[in-house]
Parts: sequence; structure tokens; C-alpha cells
Amino acid sequence: MKAPMNSIFKVSYALQRQQRAVERTLYASSAEESMLASKWVDAWHRLVQARLDKMAETSRYVDSRGRLLH
Repeated sequence: MKAPMNSIFKVSYALQRQQRAVERTLYASSAEESMLASKWVDAWHRLVQARLDKMAETSRYVDSRGRLLH
């Protein structure tokens, strides 16, 4: 059970970082700062999605439609 929980924590951390990047994008004081933050949003989004996909492949916590079960 340790491995799935570890994966969930990694996804949660990456999702929190993505949220912070979105907030930085929204509250940026310049266009350049906003563009840089949006690149981080995209990078964190890709990481979150990759980790969720990996969990879906190896986890029993995903239903037949690909939704993460609680």
C-alpha cells in the first residue's frame, strides 16, 4: 500500500505547484512575468497528467472510464 500512497502524494504535490503557478499567472505584474508563470503551469500540468496516467496503468484506484477513485 505504500507505493500507491506515495504516488498520490507526488500527484498532490505537483497539483499544488500547478495551482501556485496558475495564481502567479493571474496576479502577475507584467506580461513577461505572466508568460513565464504560464510556462510553469504547462510544465506542472504535464507532470500531473503523466503521474495520473502512470497511476492509472498500475493502480486499482481507477475505474473503467479512467476516473480516479477515492
